[in-house]
Amino acid sequence: MSFYPFSVTIPVYVIFTAVGILLTALRFWTRVALTRQHLGADDWFIAGGVVILMACTALQCLNALHGTGGEAVSTEDAVERAVTAHKINFIMVVIEKPAFGAIKLSLLFFYRRIFTVRRSFRLANNILIVIIILWTVAFVLSDLLICGTKLSLSFDANQKLAAAHCGDKGLMLLLFAITSFVTDVSVLIVPLFYIRGLQMPKQQKWGAGLIFLLGLMSTVACILRMIFLCIAYPMGRMSWGYEAKPKDKTPLVLQVFNPTFWVMIEMCLGTWAANLPPLGPLLHSIGIRACLSRAYRRFSSAYLSGNHDREKPTAPEAETGVLNRENEWPNSFVPVPTHPEPAGPEDMV
Repeated sequence: MSFYPFSVTIPVYVIFTAVGILLTALRFWTRVALTRQHLGADDWFIAGGVVILMACTALQCLNALHGTGGEAVSTEDAVERAVTAHKINFIMVVIEKPAFGAIKLSLLFFYRRIFTVRRSFRLANNILIVIIILWTVAFVLSDLLICGTKLSLSFDANQKLAAAHCGDKGLMLLLFAITSFVTDVSVLIVPLFYIRGLQMPKQQKWGAGLIFLLGLMSTVACILRMIFLCIAYPMGRMSWGYEAKPKDKTPLVLQVFNPTFWVMIEMCLGTWAANLPPLGPLLHSIGIRACLSRAYRRFSSAYLSGNHDREKPTAPEAETGVLNRENEWPNSFVPVPTHPEPAGPEDMV
C-alpha cells in the first residue's frame, strides 16, 4: 500500500503551487499598484523561487505519467520508466537547491526593508545572505559534480556503475537536509530579536512575529525529510542502485515520510511564508488586520474583565481582609468576628 498515490500527490502539488503563484502575484501587485514601492531583490528572488517551484511541479507530473512518481525505482520497472525516474530525480535534486536558496534570500532581503537603521541587524543579515549564497552554490556544484565528468551515470539504468564511480549520494542528501534546517531556523529567528524595538502597539508586534514564524510550517516539512534520511541512509537505502532483499520490508516510518513529497511541501510552504509579510498593506486595505485587531481587543478585554470580577472582594471582605486558607480559591475572604466568643467550659479552669 502506497501512502502517496498519484491521485493524491499531484493535486496537492498543483494546488499548493497555484497558491504560491497567486501569493507572489499579489505581492507584486501590492508593491507596484498599492504601496507604489520599487521592486527589490526580495521580490525578484521569490519570483525565481516560484519559477523553479513550477518546474518541480511539472517534473513531478511527468514522473507520475512516465516515471515512478518519486517512489524507489526497482529492477522490476521497465528500463525506460527507470531511466525517466532517474533523470527526473537528478534534476529535482539539483534545482531544489536554488529554489530553497531563493526563498531564504527573499526573506533576508525583505528584512532589510524593515530594519534599515539597525546596524547590528544589517551586519547579521549580510552575514546570513553570504552564507545562504555560498550554501546554495556549494550544494548545486556538489550535485552536478557528484559523478565527475560522467554526468550520465547519475541517471543511467544500471546504477551499479554510478556506485563504483560516483560520490555518496545519500550523504549529500542528508547533509543538505540538516543544513537546510539550520539555515531555516537562523533566517526565521533573527528578526524576532528586533521586532521588540519597532514603534508599534504590542498586539501588532505579536502579529508581526506570528507572520515570520509561519515559516516554521516549511521547517516542519524539512524535519520530516530529515527523519526519513536519518533512518534510510544508515540502512543503505539512499545509495546508488540499492535493491532491497526479497524478505526485507520497508519500515513504516519510511513509507510515511516520503522525501519527494515533503521536499515539494517544504518549497510550497516556504513560498507562502516568504510572501505573507509583504502582503501586510493589502490585508490592511481590505480590513482583515482591523478585524483581527478588534477580535484581539475584545478577547483581551473579556479575559481581563473576567479576572477582575473574580478577584474583586465584596464590601465585608474588603473590610476584614483575612485570607481563607481552607477555601480552594486563593482570593476568597472570610469575615473576622468583631466580638470575642464566650469561653467554653474547657477554658474555665
